[in-house]
Amino acid sequence: MSYQQQGYQIQNPYPAQGQSQVPAGEFKGGFHPLYIWSIVSLVLTYSFVFIFALLTNLLRDTYLEGLSVLQTGTLFFPLVITITNTVIAILMNRKIDRRYFLGASLILKYGLIPYFIAGGFLIAIFFLLIFTPVVIMIFVSPPVIICLSVIGWVSMSESAPFMVVYFINAAKDGVFDCKKLKKTGSVLYAVFGSIMQMFFCLDVAAAVAACFKEKRHIKLTIVVMVLPLVIFGVGMAILIITGSLKGAAR
Repeated sequence: MSYQQQGYQIQNPYPAQGQSQVPAGEFKGGFHPLYIWSIVSLVLTYSFVFIFALLTNLLRDTYLEGLSVLQTGTLFFPLVITITNTVIAILMNRKIDRRYFLGASLILKYGLIPYFIAGGFLIAIFFLLIFTPVVIMIFVSPPVIICLSVIGWVSMSESAPFMVVYFINAAKDGVFDCKKLKKTGSVLYAVFGSIMQMFFCLDVAAAVAACFKEKRHIKLTIVVMVLPLVIFGVGMAILIITGSLKGAAR
């Protein structure tokens, strides 16, 4: 009697090259320690802004070289986080399921949306100040705009290592395979998805597409996308109603 007739199955303990080393089976999700670090990164990114502002106020009253150095050092928070995330992504590449990398990246991307809105608002203000009669702003605004843009870009790159690792593993696992291009389509999506991580808004668009493809975090994604529009609409309605009331009172 053969092994198959006896019901025995011989499994290859060595996975084929290019395939996931994560144990097969249905992905149940749940909380992962990697999410803790993403939350810590999010807190550090926001905290450096407040620390920088606090040190700026202290330096107005007294000039201390130590405070000045510390103030400059806070600007490197996003860069340190990006480098750390790159190391983590490399070390944990195939040790955990790719979907944990996606979830960790979403914590940073969605959590930093108010951060980028505020940064974009400041850049717009300094850009408009260039055209004001205050001559000094012509020389002050451009460096400030460049500095804010660089800090924003580095902050955006904090989640890039996790998304790049996700796309690489997703391509290896054939997540984005299509009927016409088969494996090539999955590789092309991974390449373009990774490149999009270097551009504002496009990085979020690539992550959103990955969520719908994986059928995970869809409700959270919809809420995050719709909530800013709702807040903006409510704010505009309040301004219009307030203006109408003031006009009627006059």
